[in-house]
Amino acid sequence: MAAAAAGNPVMSFKNKLKIREYSEGYRLFDLRRGSSSGREWKSSVFFFLGLAMLFILMMQRFNIVKLPVCAIVLLISAYMCTHYVYMLPKKAKLKGEHIFKSSKLLSKEYEFEIYKEYFVMKNEYEYLKRYYTDITDCLETDNIFLLIGGIEKRITVISKRCLSEKKSERLSQYFQKEMIRQYRTTRSKNKGRNAK
Repeated sequence: MAAAAAGNPVMSFKNKLKIREYSEGYRLFDLRRGSSSGREWKSSVFFFLGLAMLFILMMQRFNIVKLPVCAIVLLISAYMCTHYVYMLPKKAKLKGEHIFKSSKLLSKEYEFEIYKEYFVMKNEYEYLKRYYTDITDCLETDNIFLLIGGIEKRITVISKRCLSEKKSERLSQYFQKEMIRQYRTTRSKNKGRNAK
């Protein structure tokens, strides 16, 4: 804490992303803030609408000629469930891959400096300083940390592959402490035990 108060970073490390890590981060970003957000309730509406149409058709002994609207709504509901549950996340992941391939900066190695109130991400081509108050979501998975927020460079992905287990755990605890409301985790609980 004394080091942080003096203006020195609490922690610093180098990090380099792979395409699958960035695409996973972009998929999570899309689930939280993009076109896939709210997919659970949207797909549920179409699922129950489809069930209702199926029930009506069953009551009429699947007489589609008599109730063509029910059959059409059932087909649309099945498609929309598939769209929200499978197609949108897949599309977001592919978009993340496209962004990574088209950007020369994302594949470069960055140096991160973690301070008490903000973090700095820099390399020879780019410098970004982001305050924790600008972060709307901080997500941790088994492989990455994802920080969402700000205007410039809306998502920041930190690969755990480049961090030692001790440093990764320390960073996790630090983000939990500094971003209490924004922090979420999707880590498997047994990952640490099965790592050996």
